[in-house]
Amino acid sequence: MSCSNKSNNTRKPQYLATPGMYRTDTLISGNHLEPERVVTDNVINRTVDMRQFPVEIAEEFTDENQKLVLQLRNVRSTKISGRIIPESGQDNIRFNNIELNKQSIDGPFGKDFEYELNQVGDYSIVIQKSSMASGSQKGKFRVILK
Repeated sequence: MSCSNKSNNTRKPQYLATPGMYRTDTLISGNHLEPERVVTDNVINRTVDMRQFPVEIAEEFTDENQKLVLQLRNVRSTKISGRIIPESGQDNIRFNNIELNKQSIDGPFGKDFEYELNQVGDYSIVIQKSSMASGSQKGKFRVILK
């Protein structure tokens, strides 16, 4: 469009969704939303909506006895995979177990895992220090879930 009003173009600008209404430039993508975080004593709880997968969660353990519990919501039968990436590369941290509806438990795993979520329900993934290995769990890390 030119700067003058002499244009014969009757096409509406693309930023108009309906007459008098403007769209914003905001882009919200599920995998960039930070899951809800609640800390109680040494337990960090994060609620993750599986409709937002894949997700990446940044976290930090400041104590040797902390654990991270990722509560998965909107679970359907699917395969899930995860990876823990410590900032220092040497942290003693792992996927400890997966719980289904606080009834059945499977694990332990390592820094990487694949698991078949074959039931509908609420799953929890527990990440914490491995008592079978040496080293500290303190430090920053990322968890990637797909």
